[in-house]
Amino acid sequence: MSTSQIDYQRMIAEMSELAGGLAHELRNPLSTMMINLKLLAEDLRDENAHPDDMRRRAMLKVDSLRYEAERLQRLFDEFLHVAGPYRLQSTSCNLNDVVAKLISFVEPEARERGIDVKTNFSPNNLNCRIDANLIRQALVNILSNAQDAMPEGGTLTISTRQEDAIAVVRVADTGVGIAEEDHEKISRPFFSTKAQGTGLGLSITRRIIHEHSGTLALHSKLGEGTTVIVRLPMGPISPMD
Repeated sequence: MSTSQIDYQRMIAEMSELAGGLAHELRNPLSTMMINLKLLAEDLRDENAHPDDMRRRAMLKVDSLRYEAERLQRLFDEFLHVAGPYRLQSTSCNLNDVVAKLISFVEPEARERGIDVKTNFSPNNLNCRIDANLIRQALVNILSNAQDAMPEGGTLTISTRQEDAIAVVRVADTGVGIAEEDHEKISRPFFSTKAQGTGLGLSITRRIIHEHSGTLALHSKLGEGTTVIVRLPMGPISPMD
């Protein structure tokens, strides 16, 4: 079997998994919406109900419908980030600068959550040709997961370094970690350890890194924390940027 055939089969398998996961995730909010619409219709047809009681019950159901609709919107938006086409708006950037600006953005919230942010930047300029907005989104996903893993506070360490022609960003937390039996599942679309998570955040992050010809590795141990390592190819600064 040729490499192209293997890649095609892998793509079909990934799309089938995404479609199956999406169908599964749609079932619960749609079911909740249908039930609330049915109950809302029954309330409105009840001629004996007091108007104030009817309004109160109706508003509770409308709130539930709005919540599920927002959940569906978020699910579809994130699904499109995983499955939809990407058009990179790439420019030459020093990855150190991108990471530093991002840290200054997230550090105040982290401090409020009892999280100590430590940094260690490469002394070298990590010149990469990237879509800075997408890379920021990928790193925000990683940093958000790291903070959520430390509900009682902890230490978040972000470092950068150069390995030959590769720029490396390392994000380590001292949070709850991931159970060994979940290590394989965590990379699958729609798997989440968060009650309100869609399970697509890491898939989106992987997709963004992959589109930049980079790699993402995750190492975690239950009760000891998680480390995420992003590697991106470096290149010379373009005079056209």
